[in-house]
Amino acid sequence: MKLTPLRILFIAMTSGIFISGCGLILKGFDSPENAGTISGNLTGVDVGATVILRSFKNGSLVKVAEGITTENGDFFVTPEVPLERGFHQVIINKRWPLVLITDSTEAPTIQANIPVDNQYLIDALIEGSEESSLLAQFYAVIMPLQDSLLDSQKAISTLSNEQKTEANKAMKMLIAEIDKTSLTFIKENEGHPATLAALEPLKIEKHSAAYKSVLKSLATSFSDSDYYVMLKKKYDASTTARTIPNQPPPKKTTRKNGQYAAGDEALDIVMTDPDGNVRKLSDLRGKVVLLDFWASWCGPCRRENPAVVKAYEKYNSQGFEVFSVSLDSNADKWKNAIEKDGLVWPYHVCDLKGWGNAASRAYGISSIPHALLVGRDGVIIETHLRGRALETELEKLFK
Repeated sequence: MKLTPLRILFIAMTSGIFISGCGLILKGFDSPENAGTISGNLTGVDVGATVILRSFKNGSLVKVAEGITTENGDFFVTPEVPLERGFHQVIINKRWPLVLITDSTEAPTIQANIPVDNQYLIDALIEGSEESSLLAQFYAVIMPLQDSLLDSQKAISTLSNEQKTEANKAMKMLIAEIDKTSLTFIKENEGHPATLAALEPLKIEKHSAAYKSVLKSLATSFSDSDYYVMLKKKYDASTTARTIPNQPPPKKTTRKNGQYAAGDEALDIVMTDPDGNVRKLSDLRGKVVLLDFWASWCGPCRRENPAVVKAYEKYNSQGFEVFSVSLDSNADKWKNAIEKDGLVWPYHVCDLKGWGNAASRAYGISSIPHALLVGRDGVIIETHLRGRALETELEKLFK
């Protein structure tokens, strides 16, 4: 989700907040009307650091409240609309996140040191929310492992062949450790919502049994949460998802630029993003998705990008996502174009084969830009969407 600068509002003495010593004292803090407020103390941040509270809704993080730190590092945020029970995130200066599982009946307090290297507050002390505290314990173990894996994935392209062999072995060991940690946490905490977070590092094809077990254990108590719904759709889609073969399938019908049209089920795409992470089109089942074929060297594509960015900013919070497939062959040019054009969505994939891109061949793409709008059920709604045509279709869907 793209973060945009918003006006910061901070009212101190006039709202009944008093600062004493090192702690933040909220007038009447223990009273029921203060439930739903998230407060705490942060060390290692400057006065006036932003503290944003976001809720997980429709596959995205939606901002619901904001505050700033005092000279002592104290903060508090209170959403205007009561929080529903589910996954929420506190993020400091748009850089250091912390995930909570809470609702408006709780008033969690957070004590944390801002890390120098890590980008996740893994040593945070959370009180007033048992489920958030349990989740923090899991992240304290899993995040360093995932950071190490990500660093290894980024560095491997600079290594010699011999070094790559050893690096791949080390990465396999890291993945095995991540899987073991996640599965152990799930086994030891059956029925707790925090186990949903332990599914995220696990490849669903390999650990479908774990997904099934967690989803079943929370079907009664937590199935209304957006995070549960997202993972349930991901699990359901995995049982029927179709993947792109090595060679494109036989052409179904003769169509201009593309052999799939409205009413066809979108063929799945499994490809890596700029950081080497595997991205799947099927992971977005349950969202409205613009499948966009483009390239950094394509002038019309670059001129079309502002319209796509505008649509993403307008409808992403309502369940709209963009899955961009690049026909580039130069990784640096591809990455630079993403940054320069402000294509902030995370779903960018490319196999660096130019016009030989496996996804474009499978879809029968003969010219770009070319976009298909895919419905929540994975069925194509419309093709050849550009500019105003895209805006018109989205207006119908999200009216």
